[in-house]
Amino acid sequence: MKREMCRPGILRRSIRRCAMVLALALIPAVVAISAAAAPARAVAVTERWKLGGIDQAVVVRGDDRANPLLVWVGDLWCETPALRKYQAQLEHDFTVIYWCQRYSGASFDPFAARPARLSFDDYVSDLGELTDRARKRFQKSKIVIVAHSSGTIIGLRYAAAHPEAVSAYVGVGQVIDAPESLRRDYTWALATARARRDGSAVAELIALGPPPYKDNHGARVLRGRVVTYGGAFHNGLSYGRLATQSALSGYANWRDLAAAALADGYTAPMAPEMAAARFNGRGAKYSTPIFLASGRFDRRADPALAEDFVKQIEAPAKGFEMFELSAHSPPFEQPAAFRNWLVREIRPIAAHDPAGG
Repeated sequence: MKREMCRPGILRRSIRRCAMVLALALIPAVVAISAAAAPARAVAVTERWKLGGIDQAVVVRGDDRANPLLVWVGDLWCETPALRKYQAQLEHDFTVIYWCQRYSGASFDPFAARPARLSFDDYVSDLGELTDRARKRFQKSKIVIVAHSSGTIIGLRYAAAHPEAVSAYVGVGQVIDAPESLRRDYTWALATARARRDGSAVAELIALGPPPYKDNHGARVLRGRVVTYGGAFHNGLSYGRLATQSALSGYANWRDLAAAALADGYTAPMAPEMAAARFNGRGAKYSTPIFLASGRFDRRADPALAEDFVKQIEAPAKGFEMFELSAHSPPFEQPAAFRNWLVREIRPIAAHDPAGG
């Protein structure tokens, strides 16, 4: 370790959504999670916490309450089922909080009105309420935040503002400079299309032109090509396969089905903010340990931007880890390697929490 979205793109996106909807339709309407056999110091609960005035789904699991607290801040679609499929063994070393953010997964209410406005600040505030409640309940002074994809915008903003509550921040597929990353994606996708002699893709990308785009359509088309060429998943995994596995994990329910079909309409107000997201590393000082992880084949969030960010910032501890067989999602693409890295590098830092267990 080194310390210190009909057009083809939209069609592919619709197919992925349909795969998720069909997969989730196979599961029972309600999944009961029981903790009857859990040891005395273990925790296994599924609850709804009111965060930002909205009921949100939270699963807390761990073998020993004395272990450090860790909260997953996933992409804007709820990653709880996938994380339980691929990263459940982390519950041996951490008390893990799986959170479906507002308008995602098991937190989705299809009968609620769509928000007139919505920003990442709302999610950062929700995360603050969640961490405060968790730290009080489990008698911990700090918590580890592991964020993924667009969730890294939420997680890093919170960690920067509240070092007193965060023992370590881990960003996976970290958003550093969304406009620059999109420009690099375009260059890579066009070069890949030409190398593969994919005439229709070359024509589409040339007609689209390089970013910036006046609306979200251009970014969706480009992202569709990036996904097709392996910039989101590597070595056999795909959105459709991940959706099916999530549906069969025992942690998905009817709300996940509704969210898969409808949630984009609720989070749409955030698209401009997401497209403009930036974190400036040069001269930035963080008061909490900062660790970033990228997949070698990631074209959703350029690994070079993340590595440069780590080099530039000041923090009590910092590190960058490259997962050589992953693209945008090392926790799912290389689950054992990712888990071992967290236990080896992050747990010792979090274990210094002076509060009781």
